[in-house]
Amino acid sequence: MQADPSGISNDRAVVSRVEDDTAVLAVGPSRTPMHLPLDELPDGAQEGTWLVLDMQLSPPMVLSIDQAMTAERATDR
Repeated sequence: MQADPSGISNDRAVVSRVEDDTAVLAVGPSRTPMHLPLDELPDGAQEGTWLVLDMQLSPPMVLSIDQAMTAERATDR
């Protein structure tokens, strides 16, 4: 999947915040918000964690944690 100049591809999302039992994801380079029940996140996911999504499904499904992007973006903060 092609990334925009920010380095964020359309199939990536970051957990931007947690509200009660819902995670709010910022999806793709446009940071489109997506709400997801916490129990649909991979183990270990928290605010600031980058996720790989399956964008072929509707709604998109979280496949895994993007460990490399999570580590890279954590050092950018």
